Amino acid sequence: MLSQKVQELELENKRLKIIIEDITKSDAPKPKNCEGCEHYRQYYCRDKYGTYYKMYTGHCACGVTAGKRKGKTHPSPEDTCLCYEEKTI
Repeated sequence: MLSQKVQELELENKRLKIIIEDITKSDAPKPKNCEGCEHYRQYYCRDKYGTYYKMYTGHCACGVTAGKRKGKTHPSPEDTCLCYEEKTI
């Protein structure tokens, strides 16, 4: 009984591994939003206890003025601009 369940779980695990490989190999376009950009700097605020919280704004550090890059001075994480460069970790 137990060995049959283990076999079923192993089979499911193999199927899931194949699905994950297919997803990671796909060339599906990633959204080019500011949150995934190398130049985007997220703003945080700190409460009186010292805990940091992510704010829904930030700034672009690409060096091009907001008017020239067709962007905002303080973009939200979903905004995009012409200076998008994928973030490297």
